[in-house]
Amino acid sequence: MAVLKAIKIKDRDGEIFFRCPRCGMVFRKSKDYIRHINKSHGHLFRKA
Repeated sequence: MAVLKAIKIKDRDGEIFFRCPRCGMVFRKSKDYIRHINKSHGHLFRKA
């Protein structure tokens, strides 16, 4: 089973962003990142 861990990026204001390791999209909220993973890359986690 595949695991996609977010790459955490801090900007100059100290805010943390989440970056998708597979496609490079950047998200402000963890919830948005998780939703993206499930929709766009969910096929990696589903059984045949």
